[in-house]
Amino acid sequence: MFTLFEANHRRARDDQDIGYFFDKYGVDAPTILSERAEDSSLSSRDRRHWRRLARKARGQRSKWMERLTNS
Repeated sequence: MFTLFEANHRRARDDQDIGYFFDKYGVDAPTILSERAEDSSLSSRDRRHWRRLARKARGQRSKWMERLTNS
């Protein structure tokens, strides 16, 4: 829902990043992103970035997995 209020360049970049993680980690991509979001060695800004990507990856999991299986 909040993607309606996002800038187009951010949405495109996030989709690209999420696609990379699904290509690399498959079904585990949201888990990997969540782990990065909880990494205390990262700045709060970086953790917010990874948290946003993890949330989007969980919401779009079926879309990305369908793309991977059709490729």
